[in-house]
Amino acid sequence: MSKREKSVRQKKKPVGFRKKFFFILRATILLSVFLNLGMGAYIVLRDGNVSQPEVVEELNERLEYIVWALVTFVLTYGTSYIEKNRKINIPDVLELVITLFIYAGIFLSNQFNLYYKFWWWDDLLHFFSGIIIGFIGFIVIYLINHNYSMDISPLLVAFFTFTFAVTLGVFWEIGEFTLDALLGHDHQKWGLPPDSVLLGKPYQGSGLRDTMSDLIVDCLGALITSFITYFAYKKDKKRTLEQMKTIINTEE
Repeated sequence: MSKREKSVRQKKKPVGFRKKFFFILRATILLSVFLNLGMGAYIVLRDGNVSQPEVVEELNERLEYIVWALVTFVLTYGTSYIEKNRKINIPDVLELVITLFIYAGIFLSNQFNLYYKFWWWDDLLHFFSGIIIGFIGFIVIYLINHNYSMDISPLLVAFFTFTFAVTLGVFWEIGEFTLDALLGHDHQKWGLPPDSVLLGKPYQGSGLRDTMSDLIVDCLGALITSFITYFAYKKDKKRTLEQMKTIINTEE
């Protein structure tokens, strides 16, 4: 086998894995939709009177599962849309991590109520969101500056990736607070018992403690990415920029 044939085969392997990965994720989402539709139909046939409060509550729960599943299903096409329409070639690893994060953070969390079953689940997601958004921030730096000059201080690059991720984390918490206040949701876990496993002291309230723990782990994740981008840019700037050119298509 020639070197060229080996190279072609090596390039095809990630594509095959990628297709299987997305197929499995989307299949489980659609299966969940059909199962919840079936359970909803069974509830209606079983009880007959759908005006009963407990029946309405159960149907609303099934409907919420379906809505979040469909939202996740649509978002799994987000990276493909960006690659096709925004001239960005997202690395396979980053694409799979982002999609898996969306799948876990929206679909699995709501389908299995993981936020309340595992005290560390929310913090874990926020930690990885800080890392992922930090790398997206590094791509944003290149998008903004590649047409002018990338002669930027590594410290400034690290500072931007950190603040970019933390700022989006802050806006996320503002969104959760707004939904809780306007729609009566409980994204910030205001109703948890005082002895719940959270940062801070019980007298500070579960809502404040949940918000602060989210922001703290956001910062930790963003800090890791800022260190990585700092040393990558400082140690081998030329190689880092070459890698960015493979991600961002600058040709018109």
